[in-house]
Amino acid sequence: MRLRPGLWAAALCPILILSGCQPASDWRWQPAENGLPRQAVILTLAADPNNPNHLWGGYYAPGGLAISHDGGQTWTTSAQGLADNPVFDLLPLPAGPLWAATRDGLMESSDGGMTWTPELAGLPSASAFALAAGRDGRVYVGMDDFGLYVQAPGRDGWISLNQNERLATAAVLSLAVSPGGTQLYAGTAGRGLFASQDAGSTWTVAFSNSYIPNLALSPSHPGTAIASLRDRLARTQDGGRSWELLPTPWARHEVTSLLWLADSRAEAAPQLEASETILAGNGQGQIYCSPDGGDSWLEMEAPTRIRGGVLALMKNSDQLLAGTWTGIYASPAPVRCANGHNTWTYISPSLGTPYANAFVESEAGLLIGTRTGLFRWQPAVRHWIEVALEDIPVGGVAALGVAPSDGQVVYAGTASGGLYRSQDGGVNWSRVPSDLEIGIRALAVAPDGADHVYALANWERIYESRDGGLSWQAGWTGLELTTEAISLMIDPLDPSTLYLGADTGLYRSHHGGKNWRSVGRPLDDQTVLTLAARPAPNAEGKSSILYIGATQGAYRSQDSGTTVEPWGGELKNVSVTAFLFDPSDSQTIYAGTAFAGLYRSMDGGETWRKIGPPHLAQEVVEAMAWGPGGELFVASPGGVWAGKE
Repeated sequence: MRLRPGLWAAALCPILILSGCQPASDWRWQPAENGLPRQAVILTLAADPNNPNHLWGGYYAPGGLAISHDGGQTWTTSAQGLADNPVFDLLPLPAGPLWAATRDGLMESSDGGMTWTPELAGLPSASAFALAAGRDGRVYVGMDDFGLYVQAPGRDGWISLNQNERLATAAVLSLAVSPGGTQLYAGTAGRGLFASQDAGSTWTVAFSNSYIPNLALSPSHPGTAIASLRDRLARTQDGGRSWELLPTPWARHEVTSLLWLADSRAEAAPQLEASETILAGNGQGQIYCSPDGGDSWLEMEAPTRIRGGVLALMKNSDQLLAGTWTGIYASPAPVRCANGHNTWTYISPSLGTPYANAFVESEAGLLIGTRTGLFRWQPAVRHWIEVALEDIPVGGVAALGVAPSDGQVVYAGTASGGLYRSQDGGVNWSRVPSDLEIGIRALAVAPDGADHVYALANWERIYESRDGGLSWQAGWTGLELTTEAISLMIDPLDPSTLYLGADTGLYRSHHGGKNWRSVGRPLDDQTVLTLAARPAPNAEGKSSILYIGATQGAYRSQDSGTTVEPWGGELKNVSVTAFLFDPSDSQTIYAGTAFAGLYRSMDGGETWRKIGPPHLAQEVVEAMAWGPGGELFVASPGGVWAGKE
């Protein structure tokens, strides 16, 4: 779920307190993460110019700064003043403060990153995305929708460099500045690539509608720079007057980081030519190397694979560091473009969280999907063990499903493309050679056969397969072009009836997903985050009740979604993200939420009581399941807990 805590959650606190905000004391909770690798999405890396062993890593999480004082061997996350801000970029100055570009704007630290204060003088109230500095002491910051600003040495305020009207309202994502500050490059989100040869007085623009997330400047020739256009690379050799696209077919996976290496001899003796070596990381965890300024490229193959897209590259004194979707990797210097001459070591196992996404109760035991892969719970030792999956894509396992007609058949969908299938209840797995490589956010296996599968595509809609995932057909009729599918449910009593939760409300198909119709009018302005269904009590198996979790609470329908009613006053205005039923008591139901914890109802949903664990107050419940010992397992991006009354 892509939901954010902060002011929204804080505004709900009085409501939650009045409805029993405090967790019930009769539930005992403990972390259940042993064996699950932790991950941090590292967005930027920086080293202290005066002490190469002092490193910083900015990552996408609340309070998103990691600090190392021993060259990356150990990391701490005890910075104060960043609140719940992710850190998009970092800039340490040799004789000045450490700057951080964050969601809440520009932040400054004068003690090496331990404490932070906001920088407000002359800057708009907006997110800061990019930082750069020249040797003349000028500092540049790229803002969200407010362009580019500069601070001159010895001055407290910031000055706009937005003489170009398009730049003035652009989100500046990347910056590169020549040592003297004369040559500037600014990459934007959809406004193109800006270049200036007169310190920002005038600008030229190229690729006017493109997204430019990364830039790198030649250490010896400021008029030469390289830019990522996401799936292409462009180079200028005349200060931005003209650009050429480079022949890089591997860039189709999206170039997510760039680094132009400076030769150490050139740094010591400026009269020497700097290196023409450029590194480029992509979204599949691969790093490519050009020894000739971008004319040719080699993949930097290594025995140890980087898991996750490479979002940041930094050369330190004796190592190359890569910030990725999964953490930080290090490779000893010198950097070699030749294949097989670089080794990578994962150096941040303590950073971040497990990022757990999905549960399934299979015949082999309880399985959990996380950003690092698939794991099985070992109750005797209270430990997760990894289940071997062949060449698991970036993003890990995001969806799990078991066939109602054959418990031996289990499916695992991955976040960036690919489907896996087990024929023995989840012990052994093989990748399904599919004609559709889509990121899968949810799976549902139809009750009429183990090969009949539905999948929700990331950022898209719904697909159907009748051959176990080998081939797929889109089932979009009736859905708007911009509809994003979020949740899916098959009616347990009528397999031809499907329910789809989307960012625009609730949809129903009576034809196995062939045609969709918008239903449940109270949900039209909400995102439907989760769906559950079960036969109505005392109805002799003739009808199902549909349970709906949305951004403004829980809802229920007893007529296949045609009419929808609010369900449970204590969940009003709370985003409900998951449901779980008690198998031994039809009146007991559990509801997971976004940033409001876990609730239980013992009267069929009429009233709800919060049961913890306390850590979920700032988390999103992604999934719940029953463990083999009767424990209630709760998965979230920030952790996994097991509880029992």
